[in-house]
Amino acid sequence: MHTPDVSTSISVPSSRRRLSDDTRRQLLARYHRSDLTQRAFCEQAGIPVSTLQWWLVQARRAATQPPRAVTFAEIVAPACAEVARDTLPVWAVEIATARGLTVRLRSPLAPRVLDRLLRDTRC
Repeated sequence: MHTPDVSTSISVPSSRRRLSDDTRRQLLARYHRSDLTQRAFCEQAGIPVSTLQWWLVQARRAATQPPRAVTFAEIVAPACAEVARDTLPVWAVEIATARGLTVRLRSPLAPRVLDRLLRDTRC
């Protein structure tokens, strides 16, 4: 049986830095193509077994869950929050997500662009 060298083109940092999504996808693809056990693969790749297992769980969840729909609601500011006419507001749009992400835009975006932005940032 041929044992592929897992780490030939992917350098995995030894510190606890977060790997890029691209590197994670490459490692998962290599794992699926290999005939190694999780432990053997992780030893060759230099990653903890628990990390590989977490990535596999996330990949399964992503494959089975439909994307969440993004909904928008117009919010009318109370009169006391209105900006004086002689000053310009700093942000045209400010969105605060439930996960604590705040998106501020100097000018409005088309709804489809805003939808993509929010999906890509995993709000």
